[in-house]
Amino acid sequence: MATAIFSEQLGTLTGAPQFMIDKQPHGPSREFVWERVKQVAQKFHGHPKERGVSKLIAMDSDQSPQYVSDWKAGRSPIPMATLTKLAATYGVSAGYLAGFTDDPTPRISRDESKLAAQMAELVERAIEKSSEPVDTMTATRLCGIALQMLLKGEKEAAILGTLIYEAEGRISDCL
Repeated sequence: MATAIFSEQLGTLTGAPQFMIDKQPHGPSREFVWERVKQVAQKFHGHPKERGVSKLIAMDSDQSPQYVSDWKAGRSPIPMATLTKLAATYGVSAGYLAGFTDDPTPRISRDESKLAAQMAELVERAIEKSSEPVDTMTATRLCGIALQMLLKGEKEAAILGTLIYEAEGRISDCL
């Protein structure tokens, strides 16, 4: 289970520009990701019209319509945790929504998807709070640490603290 969640998340991770630095390999454009999310949402809701899709996506992602409008306009990327949550809601893989695969079939169960979304949210929060830039390797390591700690049932505050310290390079072997 843990390996599947981690593998699923890695595909999405490399396309999360909000916390990656210049060394990040380029992934699908924000516009492409938005189109993919929009198409999947339209299919999920049986809503073929363009009008009103952003509002549906806002409700599905628990975000404000303005925040979703920023995604639509390409002003900001869709956060990894949100992509993972939407993927779980729509029954597709996060890698598919992020544009890294053309196969929409999820590789993990809905429960594992929820755990992956929680992991992604914790990693994003830790990276935002870190005073140091975080590269892809470090972000990948943070995902592994977060997942291990979540599976052990540790509290979010403890996980977040560990992730921040690890992101800042203060500890090398936190588990």
